[in-house]
Amino acid sequence: MKLLSRVSTLGFMFLLTLTSGCITWNAEIEDMSNVYSKSAIAGAPKIIISDLSDKRSDTKLVGRISALNLATKTPVNIIITNRFASKLQEEGFNIQKVEIANSEDKAEIVEALKRNSGKVLFTGRLDHFFIESCDAILETAKGRVSFRIDILDNSGKSLFYRTYTARAEKHIGLGGGPGSEELIKTTIQASVNELFNDAEFQRLLSQLKDR
Repeated sequence: MKLLSRVSTLGFMFLLTLTSGCITWNAEIEDMSNVYSKSAIAGAPKIIISDLSDKRSDTKLVGRISALNLATKTPVNIIITNRFASKLQEEGFNIQKVEIANSEDKAEIVEALKRNSGKVLFTGRLDHFFIESCDAILETAKGRVSFRIDILDNSGKSLFYRTYTARAEKHIGLGGGPGSEELIKTTIQASVNELFNDAEFQRLLSQLKDR
């Protein structure tokens, strides 16, 4: 009975947006910022991370399902950066986040790496992140994310530079905002999978461990 009531409520909320114009659902997506406070791995190389710069034309919205606009409480470029950081830690690296005002300023990069005893700087940019469906009841909602990764050594030299596009999809139906949150999460995870399944990127990580 409770489940039926919840479905009915969500359906009403979703249908309300169709008749009353666009409203925005602020999705609560775990940002995993606690990854930077975890204990260091003894003897592991350290990677310094700066947030992917958000180059999207609209840096607030992450999608639209029918008349429902979607945003995230934590900016999506920061969430994705933190997910990359968490995965790097799983791969056996110590990680530390710093602010780099200009990732093309070699002097700033060298100083940041030296100051934090880092082996390389992991940075990049988010070019696209959006999930959408014109009719979430009848059609599958689709998500797409495009981003670039730049890894630079302590002289400011680029060791790795590549762009990626990842996709995900989910049938949301009457799920409205909660259903959309699941697709946002899935699309974020798709970006992590796309990067860490890249053989060239994995080769670089192996080289960093051997240095």
